[in-house]
Amino acid sequence: MRTSALRIISCGVLAGVLLACGTPTKKTSPRRLPDSALQEQPSEALARPMPWEIWALFKDLDGQDLQNKALILGDELQQHGKRRSALESYLRAASEALPPNEHAVAVLRIASQQLALDEPKKALSAIGAYYKRRGLGEANVDVPFGLVLAFAYGRHGDVEQAMAWFSKVAAQARMDGPAIQVARNGTDLLLRTLTTGDFERVATNWFSDAFINEQVGRERLRRASPGFRVSEQNSKEPFWAAYDTLQSMPLTPPGSRGATDKPVVGVVLSLSSKFAAIGRDTRQGLELAVERGSTTEPKITVMARDVGTDTAAASAAVRELVASGGATVIAGPLLTEPSVAAAQTAREVGVPLVSFSKSESFTTGGGIFRLGATTTSQIEALVNAAYGDYRLTRFAVAYPQTSSGTEFVDVFKRKLSSLGLSLELEVSYVAGNEASMLNVAQQLDGSAAEAVLIPDTIEASEKFLSSLSPTVKKRIRPLGTALWDNAQKIARSQALFERAIFVTPFFTQSERPEVRQFIEAYRAKYSATPNFLAAQGFDAGTLLVSALRKSAESGRPFDRALLEVPSSQGVTGAITVLSSGEIQRGFYVVEVLRDSFQEKLPTSAVTRLDPRAPAAPGSAQSLTPRLGDSERVESGY
Repeated sequence: MRTSALRIISCGVLAGVLLACGTPTKKTSPRRLPDSALQEQPSEALARPMPWEIWALFKDLDGQDLQNKALILGDELQQHGKRRSALESYLRAASEALPPNEHAVAVLRIASQQLALDEPKKALSAIGAYYKRRGLGEANVDVPFGLVLAFAYGRHGDVEQAMAWFSKVAAQARMDGPAIQVARNGTDLLLRTLTTGDFERVATNWFSDAFINEQVGRERLRRASPGFRVSEQNSKEPFWAAYDTLQSMPLTPPGSRGATDKPVVGVVLSLSSKFAAIGRDTRQGLELAVERGSTTEPKITVMARDVGTDTAAASAAVRELVASGGATVIAGPLLTEPSVAAAQTAREVGVPLVSFSKSESFTTGGGIFRLGATTTSQIEALVNAAYGDYRLTRFAVAYPQTSSGTEFVDVFKRKLSSLGLSLELEVSYVAGNEASMLNVAQQLDGSAAEAVLIPDTIEASEKFLSSLSPTVKKRIRPLGTALWDNAQKIARSQALFERAIFVTPFFTQSERPEVRQFIEAYRAKYSATPNFLAAQGFDAGTLLVSALRKSAESGRPFDRALLEVPSSQGVTGAITVLSSGEIQRGFYVVEVLRDSFQEKLPTSAVTRLDPRAPAAPGSAQSLTPRLGDSERVESGY
């Protein structure tokens, strides 16, 4: 974030407001309120509280009744829309000897009236003088004063300072609903007045400020909408003129949608930039599922928003889809950081969300669900197959020195430990360094391992496997993650990968009926062969349709209905919705044979230290590989 220091204008700017600088050293004679002030015509517009006026009239900032007559009269006048008269009354009160609590009220009311009367410089001066006289700085400014400063700087044309104060108020008011909403709406309205150049400068300068960045994301989405026009920056109207309209935009409360309303699935994905393809494939799979499953009234509507890789845009898209689109549930994002931001906002506005994040750090629960190719789901499939189906009990792991490699090792070790299985060797190599790989391969010669996990790409694993001696190749079975899920590449070195087992989130050569039907339908609609992301989107869409039907039939909230959807065979595996919000997926695995592939669903009923027995034939299918270029699978996103 740009280091834009918070500033308060000092009391020397305008001598006329020095009465507000502090309690006089001696009592002065009360100033009589001019008759012209009392004769001021009331204004309906000025009678309404200004956005920053979050305090109660006739009370001090601690909620105690005011005692000073001039302050009470000022509040009466303000309440009737006589702001100029109210200002005179507050100035009169400030000229008296007030206790500290009422003196703070006088200064705050003075600054507020000046800003309401479109005199932002005077408002800034009044507050600056007050804090300077007390020997206090920016860190000591309370939320009500901070809001006035934010709006005053915005009206004065100092956008950077306005952003700084709105951000400070938001940080102070985390538990204060009205204040943070005022800060959010004020920031939104100020951003709307900026030219494209000024808006982009704010976006750059405040990128690392979570609060401002979120509002920037919302405004960016608004500017991308059809018919957008930038408001005139030098408009005679204050930037908060449309505050009431913005504030009245309703958020759909949880569970408020009636059974007769059309359900809306809001989709939040990266549909542009370098991740455009993965967002497109996910969206197409989901839309296909909704189209095929939503055949009766009320039909389900899909509304998609492109958020790129921007966390703020993801958060803003959730708000916009709920507020203006009436979204019943949000699907996405896929990337981790936007998923975290979107989930936080979804919890805040009360809408269920199903993320596609595969990160182990993503947190589910409280209406947040996740259907992703996590490290845990991949290791579960591999170990359950190796131990439960192939009766292997002694393992090794050779992994690249990367964060992903380390994550796989940690999950792998936990899984082995839970089953009482032996990890004979744990060794790492420098990613892409063949000499380092050769050294690790030699260490496998002396181990008693029956299988070795290699959580690396097909290309890197090919180099590693080629370094193994013939004896080790015959004795040790390679285990691969979803990064190996590309039958075309494996076939190029099929002899080298023979006997290997790898996780297949989506095997395009599968003979399972649900997979074949999905591939045919996808090809018919999009003239392309689906990959894992399209298949995952299809499974997500199928789940959402089922839950929306249950919700409509039973009247229960969507998140409760989703938990009640029975386990099923999806195109990407066996799917079960857990109470934790995790959508558990039992991935299939594939064994590489000499000239074919075997696909099977690993047993899930594995227990610690099962007696060794010959591997059961299971239900694996021997398949003849079809390796046309159009069937290339890219699932290691």
